[in-house]
Amino acid sequence: MKAIHFAAALIVCAGAAAHAQDYDNTLGNPGLNGSYTVGFEMYDDGTGESFYTTGQFSIPGASGGSNIARWDGSAWQPVGGGLVGQYSNAIKAYNGDLIAAGYFDSAGGVAGTEKLARWDGTQWNSMDALSASFLNSMWDLEVWDDGTTGEQLYIAGNYVGLNGQTGLDHIAKWDGSTYTPVGGTIGGAVPLIVLDLHVSSVDGTEKLYAGGRFLTIGGVAALNVAAWDGSQWTDLDSGLTRTSGFTQVLHMTTWDDGSGTALYVGGRFNIAGGNPVSTNVAKWDGTSWSSMGDGFDADVQELVVFDDGTGEALYAMGNFNNSGATPVSRIAKWNGSSWEAVGDGTNNTIFGGGVFDYGDGPALVLGGSFTTADGLSSSKVASILSAPACIADLTGDGMLDFFDVSAFLNAYNAMDPAADLTGDGMYNFFDVSTFLNAYNAGCP
Repeated sequence: MKAIHFAAALIVCAGAAAHAQDYDNTLGNPGLNGSYTVGFEMYDDGTGESFYTTGQFSIPGASGGSNIARWDGSAWQPVGGGLVGQYSNAIKAYNGDLIAAGYFDSAGGVAGTEKLARWDGTQWNSMDALSASFLNSMWDLEVWDDGTTGEQLYIAGNYVGLNGQTGLDHIAKWDGSTYTPVGGTIGGAVPLIVLDLHVSSVDGTEKLYAGGRFLTIGGVAALNVAAWDGSQWTDLDSGLTRTSGFTQVLHMTTWDDGSGTALYVGGRFNIAGGNPVSTNVAKWDGTSWSSMGDGFDADVQELVVFDDGTGEALYAMGNFNNSGATPVSRIAKWNGSSWEAVGDGTNNTIFGGGVFDYGDGPALVLGGSFTTADGLSSSKVASILSAPACIADLTGDGMLDFFDVSAFLNAYNAMDPAADLTGDGMYNFFDVSTFLNAYNAGCP
């Protein structure tokens, strides 16, 4: 039976955090040898989905198999002899295959697999890219259906041709057999490259966004970022630049922070739409640019939306150390008005990340050149686990305080299901006890 006099018992210690950030080094101990990891993907080779990573590394204890690896649930394993050569930048599942792109001499020694190759779950295959030229380098892959031809693979980089065709440079698409242009190429008096591709419906219409280092794309003036609707390129209020030095867009993602869907852009810039903006990170709402706190003191390499158990938030990663006066070691979380630290971060650059379930539920996986994450030994790859929901955090603000106590009391006295913490349909001492235990424990 419910009773208001439980209030006295519930006024206990206040202000405890719902839970601390939970780093995990399962993927990184011993992790990978070499320089860095940068890309991740889930791929089903016919035996079930597995988790893959790519970059510039070797696998401890493995013979060969550099630059790409598969997680078998307990250790990293080679993938068909690996990607032989310098490095790989991206992997993407497409049409039943896993596509690898970068600056490598071959995939598993197979002829015709320079810079771009296709893993079918059993062996590496040529994609007839004919990209052996030392000038060619692939940097990102994206899958998109523009509404006319079905899903195609979009390829970004600084290559000078594909399949022997002229006019296919920096950005092109592949339908499984044929390469075609994407509205023209990029231009400008900068080191030209397309570094990132991202599909977003920020303005209500799904488009492919391209970012990198360019001043025009498809003949349209657009500073380092632009949108392709399937038939034409458009700029984003002129785009992004900086007061000195070259600009580059390194990564984009889409998120709704509660005020509407927006495109979030990270890289190296401090001017957006011709106006000053937070350094190296900004928000595009489909019409205009806006700042995000104090930005960062170095490049933002990756932006990822992740729910750590306290609700969705935007995470920024890169080689920065500070956001204004706030120390943030290579990773930071947006709290709605400023960037805050995520534990102790990592001891070196984070180049890539994403949310994946590699066996223990959704986790924010981090890849880079680091060897420790939040003080844990974690070589080139680590993760942040999503903590279980805190049942005592009834307000959902990530804190345990008087407002949660009040919310529980109100729900309890109103026989609101939110107070039925035991799930038995009753409102009694056992619900109160469950709340008290979770509250005083500080939750996971």
